Amino acid sequence: MSNGPTRLHIITERDVGMFSLIQQVVAQIPWALAEACIPVFYFGGGTCYWTPNGYRGADTVWEYYFEPVNRSCPAARIPESVTALLAHDRPTADEVGYLVGDGAFVSSHFGDHPLLGGMALRIPYQWDDPSDALRREAKAVLDSFVRPRSYLAQKVEDFYTRQMAGHYVVGLHARGTDATSTQEIRPFRQGSLVLSRYYAEIERILEVEPDAKVFAASDDQSSVDRLAAAFPQRVIAYDSVRHQGGEAAGQGPTGWIMPAYIAGDRDVAAKNGEDAIIEYLLLSRCRQLVHNGSSLARTVLLNAPDLPHINTHRRPPALAEAGGSPHHGDRPRVREL
Repeated sequence: MSNGPTRLHIITERDVGMFSLIQQVVAQIPWALAEACIPVFYFGGGTCYWTPNGYRGADTVWEYYFEPVNRSCPAARIPESVTALLAHDRPTADEVGYLVGDGAFVSSHFGDHPLLGGMALRIPYQWDDPSDALRREAKAVLDSFVRPRSYLAQKVEDFYTRQMAGHYVVGLHARGTDATSTQEIRPFRQGSLVLSRYYAEIERILEVEPDAKVFAASDDQSSVDRLAAAFPQRVIAYDSVRHQGGEAAGQGPTGWIMPAYIAGDRDVAAKNGEDAIIEYLLLSRCRQLVHNGSSLARTVLLNAPDLPHINTHRRPPALAEAGGSPHHGDRPRVREL
């Protein structure tokens, strides 16, 4: 879409969880680079992680936690004419994006738009886990462009040194909250958290690695507590913001289903984003991963392409796989403003 001077490829937020946002970035970076554009991530009020108070000295969600992809071009370098336009006319997931003059292309979809023809990475988000080839390709993107800020990397290193170094550690991610709610009607999320399946997998691993520790990560405190009770003296966990009870599901800024414990307080959500990324980085350093269907766990698989894993939530044999993405229509649009 660009044969002229280098311009910005601006990726704006969707009303989704933290790791869907990260996967959106990973998917679109190869496309932006192929078009000789500089990727810039402008994640604002359309996601619950954004807070008007800012976080860790940053004003946009990506830069709360990560370095700009191009350090010379943070979100603050986006021209005011573009941010003014985005304030009232953001691209939708139904379109590839739109051009803003000669200086910027703006997009917000997941990278799986049919018009792209394989230029972006197609990361599965329903039943399937990423293939080995996709894991290797995405790992190269993550290593080069998705760089946690130093404060966050130091927290990871401190916890790893205190709790995990020198041990065989099984990583466990249990996605709960809105995925267990009656408001969640998508088949690939319904019934996705069954802790007994985790118990069985951990017991199987312990037969081979009897001294193993279990690093438990979850958005739901009760899941961590139950795992710790089932495997006393083995389970370790990072002190994260988690769901503590009450209604599991809430609504994000544009009405999409989100965990209630972050949907109602933007400052809590910003802190939860930090904690979830720390858990993701720690899970990436484990020796095995046991998980259910979640974007966080699948991003771990992208970040650690050789990590063995077990998905406890599989597609029922009688359920036909849904085709395509629910986020785009049949007629992709490209606008120029």
